[in-house]
Amino acid sequence: MLLAPWKTASSTAQLRLEPFNESPYSRFYDYNPYLQRVVHQHITYPEFAMLPESRETYFTGAFVRNPYDRVYSGFLQLQRDIQQQPSVPYPSAWIKALVMRQLSDNFAQLAAGDFEFNKWFNLVEEYQIYDIGRNSSFPLHPAHYWTGIDREQKVSFVGKVEYFERDFDSFCEKVGVALPDKRVNANMTDSSSAYEGLDIPRYIHMMGPAAISKINTIFDADFELFKYKKY
Repeated sequence: MLLAPWKTASSTAQLRLEPFNESPYSRFYDYNPYLQRVVHQHITYPEFAMLPESRETYFTGAFVRNPYDRVYSGFLQLQRDIQQQPSVPYPSAWIKALVMRQLSDNFAQLAAGDFEFNKWFNLVEEYQIYDIGRNSSFPLHPAHYWTGIDREQKVSFVGKVEYFERDFDSFCEKVGVALPDKRVNANMTDSSSAYEGLDIPRYIHMMGPAAISKINTIFDADFELFKYKKY
């Protein structure tokens, strides 16, 4: 069972593991009767713990990523979603209406920041990052929401996007999955394997001192738990 934090190459992992996918849930927005809210593939560990599957003996894992790149990648994802998601089929009209309202809120904030990262991130409030229930289309919650509860690790495995190939191989070995041609199906988008093993965040040069300081503060637990360097 591999959980899918936002912006941690989850699409790549899902594509590679698709032949072994036994999930009864949609990856796209849908109402989950166990959680009693609209969710998607990016459910957190506490949400997973409320599903009946959590009582099975699954080996669980999740990938994390340095907070600087996750935040900037989230900034790019918000803009892609605004362009793409209105035309995607939804399971019901009310779910689409909910998501369109969320995308509208995201667009308004991006526009207020002139679609420039530093201006936009200055407008982002802490509650938007810490509260998962307010806007299920806002992809910037701390990565440790997917690895455990109250900062205590619950998953059996934590991999890093910065070492994706190595750690993905390790995860597959632990769950007994052999994927000899997995790299042929890679689709890592902005988490490109060209950056494999680099310790310097890919996008930090796009950030001003105020944005870096804000990320350091808001994502302090991720830096500490996953041993990422602060700049």
